[in-house]
Amino acid sequence: MSDRPLGRSLIRLGAMALGRDRAHRQDIWPGLAIDRAAGTTVWHRRPLCPLLPLSAIVTTARDLIAIIGTGPSLANQHPERLPPGSAILLNGAASLASSLAPLGVMVEDERFVFRHHAMLAGLQAGVPLMLSPAALRALAERAPDLLRQGRPVALIDNLAKPVNAARRSLDDPALDGIVTRSEGAALSLQPDRGVVITGTVAFSALQAALAARPAEILLAGIDLGNAAKPRFYETAADSAPSGLTKGLPRILAGFALALREAGGTRLACTSPVSALLALGYPRDVRLD
Repeated sequence: MSDRPLGRSLIRLGAMALGRDRAHRQDIWPGLAIDRAAGTTVWHRRPLCPLLPLSAIVTTARDLIAIIGTGPSLANQHPERLPPGSAILLNGAASLASSLAPLGVMVEDERFVFRHHAMLAGLQAGVPLMLSPAALRALAERAPDLLRQGRPVALIDNLAKPVNAARRSLDDPALDGIVTRSEGAALSLQPDRGVVITGTVAFSALQAALAARPAEILLAGIDLGNAAKPRFYETAADSAPSGLTKGLPRILAGFALALREAGGTRLACTSPVSALLALGYPRDVRLD
């Protein structure tokens, strides 16, 4: 069973009547209005929260940015060894926030919000959030007080399906200089203007981290090849389905491009079973 409520599923179906170019309008409808230029959001005509650029949270001049996913391998590792303020926690890795003092929590999928909004609502005051339009709308519905606490909130916009604009191809010449492309993959060079969505929030986090140009980006819990197993915080009896397997070729193509475009930033992977190792990501043992 999907974690998306029936009403949201019906809205998604109805949005297709708008045509493929504008079907993503359903991400914010009904109730949410986003003004990116002004940095404001409104929920049912009431101010919700200001929006910051991603670069205001994932800032430059850092030695290390760690991206912490939810792969099963993380259960046998020690992310608490990371320096405070270095980790971007993805989805259910938000459960580690109290012990890690993270750089921020990033969520793209509204289904995660519907299933685990209580986990997000328990985040300490001040922990920044980075949210897609759909995740922002779902959180406004289920835990609006979390967004009205004065905590930093940034929007993860989709370059191919930008909020308040029509769908466009990533090959659009207007995106030259914003997107780098190679062999069917693409990567945003300016994530404040939007990211390339591949099917895993880890790739969005990687684009934000690369733009900050740290000395090193460490990827933990980004397994990718064992999506049928429960995430590190789940059990076999209570786990949500994953769509990673279906989109894995596109996801891996994106990570391969990121490795080639990393420049002076070292990318490394802590998971001993990650599909990233076959792409040439070096294995890092510091969290073992």
